[in-house]
Amino acid sequence: MSSFERRLMAVPAAIAVLLTSANGSPRASAQEAAGAPQASRPAKDYNQRSLEIFEFRKAARSGVERGQEIFYYKCWFCHNEFVKEAPHLKGLYQKPTLGSGQPVNDATVKEKIRNGGPAMAAYKYTLSDDDLNDLVSYIREKCCWDSDSPPRNPRYRAN
Repeated sequence: MSSFERRLMAVPAAIAVLLTSANGSPRASAQEAAGAPQASRPAKDYNQRSLEIFEFRKAARSGVERGQEIFYYKCWFCHNEFVKEAPHLKGLYQKPTLGSGQPVNDATVKEKIRNGGPAMAAYKYTLSDDDLNDLVSYIREKCCWDSDSPPRNPRYRAN
């Protein structure tokens, strides 16, 4: 066995020695060694605008207005009045069936949004149940606006 092969075989053993402490247990981090408590999750601060944007809560905490915001960020770019490939969602609940042939109701619309389809992205891991409830309530009750009159900014205050 050459010296190169011996050195190569020694690398895993050296790594194991470096990762364990003198008593054989795994080495603790600097904070644990200093006795610092494990960091808990910080409380959410809804005064941070970025958190409101990330959780789709700029317009409202819940309900149809929040659903409108989710629709704008997740659905509008495919389901707007200019596209020809994706179905328009205005009047969806007046139709008897979805494009897949399923009857139109809250459960089937949520299932379609969660699992997507051949030409639609799935939002199973992106939108929570609360997000879906608000989105479906918007699609059912107020959907949809046209690009010439987008939803108003709730933070804008005219003089």
